[in-house]
Amino acid sequence: MDSFSTKVVVVGSGSSGISACFELYQRKVPFILLEKGDKVGGAGKFGAHGVFAINSQEQNKRHVKYGYRDAFNGLTNYNHYFVNGELLSRFLQKSGANIDRLSEMGLPVTVEQSEQKAHLDDPLVYHKFNNFNEKMANWDKLPALFTAAGNKVLLETAAVDVEYDNGLTAVIAQTKGGQKITIKTEKVIFADGGYCGNQTMLEQKYPDATEFLNLGERKSDGTGIRIAQALGADTRHNPVLFAHGCAPSRTINPMRRESSVEALTNLPLLWLDQTANRFVNEDVVYDFAMWGNAAHNVNGKYYVIVDQATIDTFKKTTVGLEDTFERQFCDVGQTPKTTVGPLPNIQQDFDNAVKTGEVVKAGTLEELAQKLGLPQQALDKSIAKYNDAVEQKQDKTFLKPAAELLFTVTQGPFYAICEHCAILGTLDGVNVDRNCQPVREDGSPIRDIYVVGNNANGLYSDGYPSYEGIANGFAFVSGWIAAQEAIKSLN
Repeated sequence: MDSFSTKVVVVGSGSSGISACFELYQRKVPFILLEKGDKVGGAGKFGAHGVFAINSQEQNKRHVKYGYRDAFNGLTNYNHYFVNGELLSRFLQKSGANIDRLSEMGLPVTVEQSEQKAHLDDPLVYHKFNNFNEKMANWDKLPALFTAAGNKVLLETAAVDVEYDNGLTAVIAQTKGGQKITIKTEKVIFADGGYCGNQTMLEQKYPDATEFLNLGERKSDGTGIRIAQALGADTRHNPVLFAHGCAPSRTINPMRRESSVEALTNLPLLWLDQTANRFVNEDVVYDFAMWGNAAHNVNGKYYVIVDQATIDTFKKTTVGLEDTFERQFCDVGQTPKTTVGPLPNIQQDFDNAVKTGEVVKAGTLEELAQKLGLPQQALDKSIAKYNDAVEQKQDKTFLKPAAELLFTVTQGPFYAICEHCAILGTLDGVNVDRNCQPVREDGSPIRDIYVVGNNANGLYSDGYPSYEGIANGFAFVSGWIAAQEAIKSLN
């Protein structure tokens, strides 16, 4: 068994872990970074496009009035006071300075309008990475800085346990090949990103977990949560899913942008749940978190119903609906398109998706109901009622805007796109104090251990809020807090 010695071990190199390492590096505190994957980075690197912050220098230059009072009261009320007030406060008060730190790390951001159509009139609190590809490249440069200063970055190496006797004495790690490593250390920061990669944990907490489309870090298997719990940490909390939009599959999803099928899933067309009933104003598609929650609320799956005439329209013409993900894939300063089409490959894309099962095709509504296992009467009633709303330009039940009531479902063949609740991660784990130390059920902290990012409870009551970039912002700041507190304790 190999052995090393250092002051601090950081587990995970996503936003919270890389942030913790950067603070340790700047303060010249020896550390070892353990990364389970074959490259540094987590959900914050590979998926996130920006961070939330208040009172940044950029915001101050633009005279943004939304500040601490607004953010603290807004998030506290949003969560119905099921929130760690001290941790929330500390995060918010450091969030502005974190924007400067991101620039120092080579990850510059610019305050911009929200990437979501539903939030274009929100206060300017979203800070978008200036260039997504440059962010990825600059993230990869950070390990060289760390190792040049004498620290170790161990890839394909995961923490599996700790040695703890009235204080931390070692972290036990294991390489991908199965080799055990003992790292003598005084502090450990668990920044391994929650448990979205642990299907057993997901199914224990979410009855619809088998329907989830996991677009998050599947290497995040709950190790940090499990180890903290074994040391006596309090993990009681409502499950909080990082639901974020919906998609048919990993091959037809917003991260790929390759299929016309995916384009139609990103629009407010007709959605029916697994009982053949309409369940929401489909305009919710323009709010990623609420869209995901709406699907989660109907057992993680629903169907987008279109007919042949609708597909033919998108193939030949420009439709005045905005693809909800269009803004996300624009770099800073780019102007998004607010229309969709023409989509010349749409028929081929749908035919291919029928072959793979991501779309179900039927010549009649009776056949569609049979193939999907839906009650025929409910399907007929839902479609008739929706067609009437389109014709009358009035949605009396769900109040969808008239401008979005564009397509009836009347001409076969009919198509049902199978949509799944997409997740970027989980947001519950370990109860912590304002210093990101895990606490026991009596509230006392477990010393020498820090839990950050998606491993930590305290910011959310039951779901991801519509404060764009807040999970990534909290990850960077909580990693920074944990490193600062570890250094303070070492000294």
